[in-house]
Amino acid sequence: MKESVQNRRLCPGHSWWVALGLVVLLTACTVEEFDRPVESDDAVGPAPSERGDWQAPGLVDRSGAPIEVPTPGPVKGRTLDVTHFGADPNPDSHDDAAAIRAALDAAVPGDEVVLPAGTYDMRSTDPADESANIVLRSGVDLRGEGQESTMLLTSLDGEDDSRVIRGSGVHDVIVADFTISSRHEGPLGDDPDDGDAGGGPMYGIYLGAHEGQASSQVLVENLGIRRFERHGISVKASREVTLSGNYVSEATAVGPGGQGYGIAIEGLADQHDPDAANDSRHNVVIGNTFDGRHLRHAILLQFPTHNNLVAENTIVGSHLDAIDLHGEGEYLNEVRDNSVIGGQRAGIALGNSGGSKNKHDASGPGNWVHSNSLTGNRQGVLVILGTPDTLIEDNRITTGEDSVVGIEVRNAPGTELHGNHITGGTDGFWAIRLSEDRGTDGRGTGLPSGIRIECNVIRQAANGIRIDAGEDLSMVGNFVDGIDGDELRVADGIEVSQSAKRSSCIW
Repeated sequence: MKESVQNRRLCPGHSWWVALGLVVLLTACTVEEFDRPVESDDAVGPAPSERGDWQAPGLVDRSGAPIEVPTPGPVKGRTLDVTHFGADPNPDSHDDAAAIRAALDAAVPGDEVVLPAGTYDMRSTDPADESANIVLRSGVDLRGEGQESTMLLTSLDGEDDSRVIRGSGVHDVIVADFTISSRHEGPLGDDPDDGDAGGGPMYGIYLGAHEGQASSQVLVENLGIRRFERHGISVKASREVTLSGNYVSEATAVGPGGQGYGIAIEGLADQHDPDAANDSRHNVVIGNTFDGRHLRHAILLQFPTHNNLVAENTIVGSHLDAIDLHGEGEYLNEVRDNSVIGGQRAGIALGNSGGSKNKHDASGPGNWVHSNSLTGNRQGVLVILGTPDTLIEDNRITTGEDSVVGIEVRNAPGTELHGNHITGGTDGFWAIRLSEDRGTDGRGTGLPSGIRIECNVIRQAANGIRIDAGEDLSMVGNFVDGIDGDELRVADGIEVSQSAKRSSCIW
């Protein structure tokens, strides 16, 4: 993992810079490294005591030292074939869910239950849980023969809280190598304002806590999830869950109130206690692919979940913000090396207004958004509604015809923009924009404050940097070149500290 708050920044050699209209000839410059310890004035986020002693974003422990998220160990026991328990892999057979449950019941920790190639009809629910076709057991893996070869086809269709697979308080489990879909034959979700659409199960896979004990050390990999209503994969009040190599598409609804999320990582709404057994942290969403044509959000973090990693995912399209920190206190998460293409709203957003039923505002402090490739989205990165102390660093933002801004900062105190590369845009596009946040129903109103814009590269763009509002603003060493319109526009009465001093930038 890349170093956490210790950001390595390099100086150029003998070169010309355009620092927002200030042209400076720099002489030779040596490589500098800035350790930026968490107790320094420019550290990301508030004092540790304000966030339960957690100090740095991403996969770290309380002291800020990197950790490796544990995953389940290899199978040490038996392999149980569901066809030996009566499951029929031919399509449109009798109910196969009962046979799969029987195989899981016969297994002991260390065993795996295998689904040979074919289609398994999920027509019944677990006798002890009428909301789920299949209930996972700790220490027992569930594996198919491949995402394209094995399918679980559920008959669940719109029932409240219905889940194809549920795990509550489970640990040391692998779920892998099959597809989950439903018999729902209605239209797919395409209207984010339509709260009446839907069908299929509410959740493809739901992992949560049991009697306050989180699910943990669970690996969900190489699954296909489609034709669900709410979340393809939902991880709530759990930790050390790794979601890797999954393909999520075709939600049946994308309306308000939680429909059409590809993968959701959630804490508990009213809990901000890192010492709790069900504190949500150290979950990994890595290397997944999302077809966003029928998704409201591809990846969503909400409630006080923290120190998670969202990395190396590919998202094509989405109706709203593709990667969304949902405005309910999510903090110290790392979002890196993702590719987001052609979203109708932001590629990555922090803070969310919510709707009439669920009222949101700011994400929490200290989130780190870096090294992402954001192409053709309406906004590249958006930070709003009072979300504090975000570091937005080294992202590459390429605009499309409908793009309006590369990075937009409203009420987002302490946000730092460093080393981002932004290019493209048609008339009216701005690479970086600061503006007043009008909030939502009175929540989150305010001005950009304490914003630092440093070492960003803006090339061949319609316009450079626009500052419509703000206080305590600084700009240092930004490179602006080949701009069709204005390199810099600052509204009357706005004071911006500008410096052309030797900076720790590298292009």
